[in-house]
Amino acid sequence: MKTSELIIRRDKALWQDRVRKYQILVDGKNVAELARGEEIAIPLAPGQHTVQMKIDWCTSPKLQVDCSAGQTVVLECGPNANPLVAMLYITIWKSKYLWLRPAQPGLLSKATA
Repeated sequence: MKTSELIIRRDKALWQDRVRKYQILVDGKNVAELARGEEIAIPLAPGQHTVQMKIDWCTSPKLQVDCSAGQTVVLECGPNANPLVAMLYITIWKSKYLWLRPAQPGLLSKATA
């Protein structure tokens, strides 16, 4: 059976989590870690999968991806917090501390340039 591939790219945020890695959860299991500005490829079985990013007790919302055999799905992630609202994101909005979304042409290159 031909596998699918999930590629996740992490934004180069100015200060948030600069020296810390994010955990990548696929179907609730920790499958890899991702450093600032890094990209990683993860082989997946074809079908529907749940992807989520995590750091400590904070997470991104879960994202459902549907992969066909041989298909590559590309996602981007990064922190939502900024110095003015960081305390809200690590307490009240801890399930939205990170963002995770399908890649859009040119978006990552602008954010990481």
